[in-house]
Amino acid sequence: MNPNLITALRIGLLAPLYGLLAFGGPDQRWWALAVFLLAGLTDIVDGRVARSTGRTSASGAMLDLLADRLLTLVTLAALVQVQAISGLFVIAALVLIGRDLLVATLEAALPGRLGITVSLVEKFKVALQFVGMALLIAPPVWTLDGFIDQYELGLGALAVSAAMACLTLFDYAARAAAAFRKG
Repeated sequence: MNPNLITALRIGLLAPLYGLLAFGGPDQRWWALAVFLLAGLTDIVDGRVARSTGRTSASGAMLDLLADRLLTLVTLAALVQVQAISGLFVIAALVLIGRDLLVATLEAALPGRLGITVSLVEKFKVALQFVGMALLIAPPVWTLDGFIDQYELGLGALAVSAAMACLTLFDYAARAAAAFRKG
C-alpha cells in the first residue's frame, strides 16, 4: 500500500468533514466524528506503512505535515463556525492554527536546520488537541450534571493544548533564531 495515497485520503476527507460539521446539523455529528476519526487513523497508518515498507521520503513527510495542518485548520474552523468553540476559547483555536502555520513557515524557511523532533510535550499536546476536537464534534452523549460535560472537557483540552503549543513555540523560536544567526 502506498503511504502517500493514505495521506491523500486524509486530505480527501477534509471536504466531507467540513460539510458535515458546518452544514450537517446535530443529526450528522456521528458521521462527522467517524470521518474525523478515520482521518486521524490515516495519520497513524501512513507513517507506519511508510516506515515498514521503506517508502519514507521528504515529499511524503511534507504531504503528511500538510494533511495534519489542514485537518486541524478545517476542524477548528468548522467548530468555530457552528459555535461549538466560542468566546475566549476561539483564542485557543487561533493559537493552535497560528502555531501550525508558524512552525510550517519556519520549517520551510530553514529546511533541515531546526532539528525539530517530536517531544513528549508535543505528543501530549497533539493528543489533547485531537481528543478535544473529537469531544466537540460528537453529539452530546454524557454529562456529570452540575460538574462537567463533554463539551466543557473538550474546550478545556483545547485550551491546555493551546498553552502547550505556546510552550513548544518558544523552543522552535529559539532554534530558528540560532539557525538564522548561523546564516
